[in-house]
Amino acid sequence: MPSDIDIASNALLLVGDNPINSFTEPGAGAQVAANIYPETKKKLLSTHPWSFALKQQRLNRLSQTPDDLTNYRYAFQLPTDLIRLWNVQCHGNYILIGDLLYSNDIKLLATYVYDVDEVALPPHFVKALEYSLASDFAIAVTEDNTRAALYEQKANTLASEAMAIDSQSRPQVGIVDSPIIDVRFGGASRGFYQ
Repeated sequence: MPSDIDIASNALLLVGDNPINSFTEPGAGAQVAANIYPETKKKLLSTHPWSFALKQQRLNRLSQTPDDLTNYRYAFQLPTDLIRLWNVQCHGNYILIGDLLYSNDIKLLATYVYDVDEVALPPHFVKALEYSLASDFAIAVTEDNTRAALYEQKANTLASEAMAIDSQSRPQVGIVDSPIIDVRFGGASRGFYQ
């Protein structure tokens, strides 16, 4: 499995720069990679509920309570490794305020994307990340906007393909009967389902 250095080196190679052995070595490529890599990785992770980067965790309810004007009774601490919240299992509404979640439920289970270690990244995600980095590196290293646009287009295509591959690891959501559909067809659902 590739490391963060391997991924950044491959992206630098794509833009015609030299590979690196660490983020701290002398040279413009290493400095650019050290500054850009972490946020580019987090940005790509935040675009999709990647199966390899999802966590579920019960949120810790805090002793402090939200202001009465919020109409929420409880405050919960969001996980420190959270990149993007995807789902909260609760019976009512909730609102995010900074690093807190307000709700009227006593217990909450959150599903979220976290900053997963590189060893857990599948090849389709790694390739999308390399091209996303190459797009950013092209401006910083080569100052070539045309090349940056080309790599950004390729990164978007690879990210879409990676999302499609990742989505195949989940079952499809079935069609659920609905009272609205029942009324439209004059009672029990008819038509396509018979």
